Amino acid sequence: MAPITHVIFDYDGVLQDTERAYSLANDVTLKHFGRSFNNTLKSGMMGRCREDAVQWVLHQTGIADTVTTAEYNEIYDRVLQVELANAPLLPGVVKLVEHLLKHNIPIAVCTGSDEREFAQKTPKLAEFISKFENIVLAGSDSEVKRGKPAPDPYIVTMKRFTIPPKTPANVLVFEDSINGARSGLAAGCATVFVPQKEFITHDWEERIIDIKPLLAATVDSLTEVDLDQFELPGYDE
Repeated sequence: MAPITHVIFDYDGVLQDTERAYSLANDVTLKHFGRSFNNTLKSGMMGRCREDAVQWVLHQTGIADTVTTAEYNEIYDRVLQVELANAPLLPGVVKLVEHLLKHNIPIAVCTGSDEREFAQKTPKLAEFISKFENIVLAGSDSEVKRGKPAPDPYIVTMKRFTIPPKTPANVLVFEDSINGARSGLAAGCATVFVPQKEFITHDWEERIIDIKPLLAATVDSLTEVDLDQFELPGYDE
């Protein structure tokens, strides 16, 4: 494994516990149109840009011909705005971020969210967000031509570091979705899978069978990251 010089975090489900809010908003919206939300739909949506995700779920639930993305978003946004603003950071996040900064490891965020959606979930987190060197919002970034699982979001993020990494292999990515993990790997980054298992399908291990040997690690939360594995400075404990 190449030495890690830069770290990129996906946002939802890796840094902030927003997945519960997304699930509730999708379920309320789909029920309005006579459908319901489940982990199979959630797993397929995770990591995608907002527009792609909504179009995908409309097709999967058989209502794409009768419901527009605008109609879906009108209800979805109303529910989501209330839920997102109070979503907490996940365990181990602050400790790991502060530790990387202490040791001068550049960090960034790469998320499928657009500007409006990202603003909804971070009104109380301005100080935390300011710690990241750059934040790529793939859902509204004109330079990101394809969302996750394509490599584009991570390629763009790597380019925007003040001092870019020498190679993608020098970059450590943390992802909670299968689409996101595929994106990180496709970009050539060392990728750690941090699945929130309650929000993905029961067959998630089968669905990553092709990429599992390529993953740098799979952990339950950022509290379990083995810094020694990546030759990063250990915690002062």
